[in-house]
Amino acid sequence: MNNKLLSFLQEIKAQGNMSKAAQALFVTQPYISRVIKNSEDHFGVKLINRSSHPLQLTYAGERLLDFLQEESQLQANLDREMTHLSQFKYGHLTIASNEAVSNDVYKPILLRFYEKYPEIHAQVISTSSSEAEQRLTAGSLDFFVGDPIKNHKIQYLPVANIPLTLIIPSNSAIYQPDKTFVDFSDLNLSKIADESFISIPRNNAYHRLIASFLSRQGASVEYSIEVPDISLAASLALNNLGLSIIPEPYVKSIKTASLDNLNIARIPNETLTAEFGISYVKSNLTAEPVDDLVNIISNVFKEITAK
Repeated sequence: MNNKLLSFLQEIKAQGNMSKAAQALFVTQPYISRVIKNSEDHFGVKLINRSSHPLQLTYAGERLLDFLQEESQLQANLDREMTHLSQFKYGHLTIASNEAVSNDVYKPILLRFYEKYPEIHAQVISTSSSEAEQRLTAGSLDFFVGDPIKNHKIQYLPVANIPLTLIIPSNSAIYQPDKTFVDFSDLNLSKIADESFISIPRNNAYHRLIASFLSRQGASVEYSIEVPDISLAASLALNNLGLSIIPEPYVKSIKTASLDNLNIARIPNETLTAEFGISYVKSNLTAEPVDDLVNIISNVFKEITAK
């Protein structure tokens, strides 16, 4: 009925005459009148100003026409999307990562995956490990690449340990002048007293890892700047805004000339690294592509680690 009402209102507005609208739509004029009258009784408002010549829609008629046009467009979009999805043999996969995964890492993963599975519709998003765990268990996420998720409902596969670096601004008590790269073993972190530290949200596994490490080192920092992701934390730290511990790939992407008035200390792997892995939920529908995606990600990270 909504489609008929939409057509009738559109044609009456265009023709300004009920009989001409009926002729254009190949229906009878009494039929259009009956549909319009039933709708007016249903909504309790007049949709057409019958005293005007040519006929005009009332304000209520114009608003109803707007809503019906929007509804028709939404239905068309839905039909188009469903037709699109029906072409994919394995359906839909939602893949998420935390900020430690750069585009340089995602590119080879997706290229290899789609070479084998062009019939999969995939959505790639960025999220935190805590939100990923909730979405995985709720079924709205299929795959997460990032911090470990330990949950009996989720399959977790460790892939690599990411090297970490300590960024030291020039106003820090442990800053060493006229140097960019310094040896971590030469630093005494217990000398840090309430210095500004850039961190990501405290409920994040990465934050807990760093906070525990600093506590063991006797470093008394002030988590004065909290940002939503590691990428922004790295950017602020590399602009001399405070101490931070960030994944080494973020430092390697910055030109040395841009690191004036900073110390960068690579933390030895035996002292601290960020474990990195794959968390996923396997279903019968996506079992084969998910298994292959696990292998592709593992192989890509092995190649990166080897380099």
